[in-house]
Amino acid sequence: MQRRDRAGWLAVVDPFATAFRRQQGEVFDALAQVPVEDWSYRLDPSQEQPAADAVDRRRGSGWWAPRVTLSYRLAPWDTQPTAEAQHLTFVPRNGRWFLAADDDFTDRTVRGLWDFGPVVAVASRSALVLGHPSSRSLLRTVANAVDDAVPRVTSVWGPGWAQRVVVLVPSSQQELEEIVDGAGDVSHIAAFAQATAPGVGERIVVNPVAFRRLSGIGRRVVLTHEATHVATRAATGSAMPPWLVEGFADYVGYVGVSLPYRVAAQELRDDVRRGRIPTSLPDANDFGGDNSGLASAYEQAWLAAVLLAEQHGPAGLIRLYRRVGSGATVDASLRALFGTDEAAFTRDWRRDLRTRLS
Repeated sequence: MQRRDRAGWLAVVDPFATAFRRQQGEVFDALAQVPVEDWSYRLDPSQEQPAADAVDRRRGSGWWAPRVTLSYRLAPWDTQPTAEAQHLTFVPRNGRWFLAADDDFTDRTVRGLWDFGPVVAVASRSALVLGHPSSRSLLRTVANAVDDAVPRVTSVWGPGWAQRVVVLVPSSQQELEEIVDGAGDVSHIAAFAQATAPGVGERIVVNPVAFRRLSGIGRRVVLTHEATHVATRAATGSAMPPWLVEGFADYVGYVGVSLPYRVAAQELRDDVRRGRIPTSLPDANDFGGDNSGLASAYEQAWLAAVLLAEQHGPAGLIRLYRRVGSGATVDASLRALFGTDEAAFTRDWRRDLRTRLS
């Protein structure tokens, strides 16, 4: 790929798999403007897909489907290569093995933007934004917004992160769902951050339909929120409660935004005014994309982070985040840092919602 050798790229593709061969040529062409380095495949013959009658019928006898991992780096944006699973089928032809398909199995090959057409890259001070030629205007809008977001994140979290972001902008809802297969319902989410590991494959993915519906302030908050996830990834433990992860990202997202709480938290405000005060901090189920109260869950988490920052200062909120991210519970961390506990904070938070939003 680095040598831009199209003939070499296609030399390993089964000459009898005409549709797949054409598709692989289109993928190669689509990557022409993407700053790819270190594109390579690692094959593990000790792990194979199990025998499948359907594949036997399509490929004949003797097909082979070892475990394959694609590694690539977007230079200079990725500090480490991204690793993605590839579920490939190889077939024998005259003593050689050729690649015949990448979609024979239930476990699917990860798709990239380049699987859906030519990709263009818009690079700015803090962002590399990848999308399709028809979306150039949106790509520039996103790049400018990320350039504004990154310094805001750094002003709160500090400079100890890459301070640059890769953003993917699919052209449609369908393409988005293919790229983030397994992420659940993302139709109501304007953007989200994903990674294969801290510092590896860090990407913000924009939902073009939902993002275009946002106001200028909404876009600013969303992209600052997602850039915060990129900045804090290494400090975000797998057992952290989602209300703290999402609440902190929204806390940073709203820094410097002059909006009354009753406006910025409209869904939660309506619940509070109807007497529906949440009894507990939102959990993982509340942040599912199919939750009709998703907006309220984010607002609850945001105002929990706001209250923590008011009670203990922004630095105290960050100390709590880092401590919980290292493996301590919220309850133990509140006790150690501030001499209180989660139950007391939850009572404070519920009272604060009434006061702040009534």
